[in-house]
Amino acid sequence: MVEQRKTQIRRSGGRFFGRRVNCEQVPLLPAGAVARMLGDPRKIPYLLVWKSPSDGTVQEVVRVAAEVAPDPLPRETGWIEVKRADGWCSFIRTVVSSLPRNRGKARLLVCPYCQTPRRALYGWTPGGRFTNSVQRSHWRCHVCAGLRYASEGEALVLRSRWAFARLIEQQFGRCRSPRPDPWLPYIFSSPRDAALEGLCLLK
Repeated sequence: MVEQRKTQIRRSGGRFFGRRVNCEQVPLLPAGAVARMLGDPRKIPYLLVWKSPSDGTVQEVVRVAAEVAPDPLPRETGWIEVKRADGWCSFIRTVVSSLPRNRGKARLLVCPYCQTPRRALYGWTPGGRFTNSVQRSHWRCHVCAGLRYASEGEALVLRSRWAFARLIEQQFGRCRSPRPDPWLPYIFSSPRDAALEGLCLLK
């Protein structure tokens, strides 16, 4: 309980104090990639690879395949198996939901923990030695994973200790850093294509 209280303390101005990992620092499994795979008439698994934005090293690799599972819900559903190279599997339910505009539909991923349809799930959660350390986990939504968006808590606000800069802030408002892009995967319908890109090795 003491550790939990520490992670919830906020500094002045809404800034978070304690353990914090942003969604943009964690591999994101997009519902759009899953919809593309399920819509493929070949019905083949897809390979998803996440490379580090800083040094280009491969940080995560999963195989996504369609699975058949009983589902009593009335909405159109489908299941997928997300399998890591070490054999760690997650089974995730998907649903096709109506969009609020233009009567469109989109396939969403159902978080296994809160059962809420989401546009993306995350495979890492905060944990480890440092306040921004992460550890691999089952795929879940950003709320259940304990992640935050980079824009939360005024984390992107640029602050200055110079008196002149403070006067400029009072006149024109605070400057903000651009919001980082989400960590999207490289998507391959064939492991051979991924091997040609140097992202995996074929047995």
